[in-house]
Amino acid sequence: MTLQIEMSEETFGSILGKAFRNTAFVAGFVITLLILAMAVVSYGWTPYDVTKLVISDKTQAPSLAHWFGTDHFGRDILSMVMVGARNSIAVALVAVGIGMGVGVPLGAFAAARGGLVDEALMRLNDLVFAFPALL
Repeated sequence: MTLQIEMSEETFGSILGKAFRNTAFVAGFVITLLILAMAVVSYGWTPYDVTKLVISDKTQAPSLAHWFGTDHFGRDILSMVMVGARNSIAVALVAVGIGMGVGVPLGAFAAARGGLVDEALMRLNDLVFAFPALL
């Protein structure tokens, strides 16, 4: 008996084409690009200083001067979103880096050793995945 594996003829372009026909994918992609663009732009420009309190401008509705409005301290919300996006992306990249820095060597070690080491690391991994559900 022989095992046959069918190879897909799909290319990266055809997979991407299918993805862009999905409305939810397009919406998520556009939102992600907007957040990334705001984060990149915030390194060079923000409409207002995020630490400056302007009590006379507190709780303003969105306008041409303040596109997202102002908070109860008079700070521009768009400026805070731009800086917050930058900080969130930095935290995400650090988390991915730490995860890869720990996970790849552990996975390679488990794959190389196999047996009891592999089983012990898999049970540890199962515990890590179960932890949020335990909370």
